[in-house]
Amino acid sequence: MHATIPKILFAASGVLCMALAVASCGGGGSSSAPPPADFVAQASDFECLQNWPRVRNIRLTNKRGLLDDALALASRPEAGVQYPVGTIIQLFPGEAMVKRAPGYDPSNNDWEYFELTVSAAGTEIRKRGRDDVINMFGGQCFGCHEAARDFDFICEQDHGCVELPVTGAQIAVLQDSDPRCGG
Repeated sequence: MHATIPKILFAASGVLCMALAVASCGGGGSSSAPPPADFVAQASDFECLQNWPRVRNIRLTNKRGLLDDALALASRPEAGVQYPVGTIIQLFPGEAMVKRAPGYDPSNNDWEYFELTVSAAGTEIRKRGRDDVINMFGGQCFGCHEAARDFDFICEQDHGCVELPVTGAQIAVLQDSDPRCGG
């Protein structure tokens, strides 16, 4: 009889360990959603900025169908926000930032920066990534945006980023003269 008790305890502990393993890996009825699939932007994803909503000075879209979520976040630029995967933000036609899936670049809140060449024929991606992408003023994109860490790396006037040497009106003129808009 005593030999039976250790066998029962061993079997019960095995079941318990399996249940804990399944629960810790997100299986067995866990309510957490799987991480979103990554979004790898292609040149065709960058289009006429006039087609995208403007919030203050930025133009944005979301290529995963989450534009309303992205607009809601942009409309209230407070600390602690996280833009959804697939969000593209552009201030100027020749540069952009794209939100990638969690794990792409955790120290940069998973943003990827872009240098673009734009023309009436469309968009060409010149450079993409983080450290080698330089903005139109000669600064490293990540170097400026990292000051806005608390705001999901989105630069605004009060987010700690380097102040741009252009006004909001000049930014609007550059956006409105985007050659991809055809006229």
